[in-house]
Amino acid sequence: MLWAALGVGLLVLVSLAKFPKSFTAGLNYERALKLEEQHKYVSAETALRQTLKDYPEYMKGACHYMIAAFYNNHLEAVDSALKRWGGTSVTDKDDNELVEQVNGVLDGIKHYHFEDTAFSSQYTRLLDDTVARRAALEKYLQQHPKDNLAGYLLADIYFDARQYTATDSLCEGILADAPEFQMPYSLLAAACREQKQYERAAKVCNRWLQLNAESVYAYASLVKILLKQKLDKQALEKALYAYGLEPDNSNIMQQLVLAYHFNKQTKERDALLARLKHNTDTSGLGNLQGVIAGTITYRD
Repeated sequence: MLWAALGVGLLVLVSLAKFPKSFTAGLNYERALKLEEQHKYVSAETALRQTLKDYPEYMKGACHYMIAAFYNNHLEAVDSALKRWGGTSVTDKDDNELVEQVNGVLDGIKHYHFEDTAFSSQYTRLLDDTVARRAALEKYLQQHPKDNLAGYLLADIYFDARQYTATDSLCEGILADAPEFQMPYSLLAAACREQKQYERAAKVCNRWLQLNAESVYAYASLVKILLKQKLDKQALEKALYAYGLEPDNSNIMQQLVLAYHFNKQTKERDALLARLKHNTDTSGLGNLQGVIAGTITYRD
């Protein structure tokens, strides 16, 4: 999906008013800033959402919310904030650092778009034809070698074809160019995991967690690695922690189901599986049920 807000251009901020006098809102905001400094963006986003619920016109809070949402891969929330605040002017020199942070978010969003917008329509038409899609991406990347979205999508095709070395190479190149583009971390960790390079896979996840210490997707990747190593108790601990951060995230819900399964906590497994079946995102549910039923082998 391409977000139309990219065309807004670099965001600039108007002179920021003093923070509203609400004591609770003030505490939420100050807490959010501390969490942001610690790269705990899930908790920061939650605190800022409450601040903006009370004071939706508070632009400085909206800017920090945009930053947190970006690092949590909540790009539609970023898009919404851009539509609300994009194009505003700045007059307060004290907020130049915040301007730079928000402009950094805008720069990061470009990695979720093709450099050549015309290619987007061509790619969409090929979604049901993996062979043609792969050929189109390979040809496109010859002309646009720095298009990180195209590189990631091609690496994903290579991964599905079990060409893990090619996946690894593409993802490392993308992350060298754009270390804040988070999707390749998951794919790179998976490629290492499937090659039983477990230590390296874990290091990839830890690199990811340096960007966002509360990345639920990074923890989900770690859980998979630990389960493959049969470190089931550690996997369960990680899964429970991440689930506490985002209890409706289908990715971590699936990994927690697996962790419960391998820890023989069938009551908890079945209860969460029943809830997962009603989640808006049920992709991967079939494979998960296959592992539980024993028809799909998850590990040696």
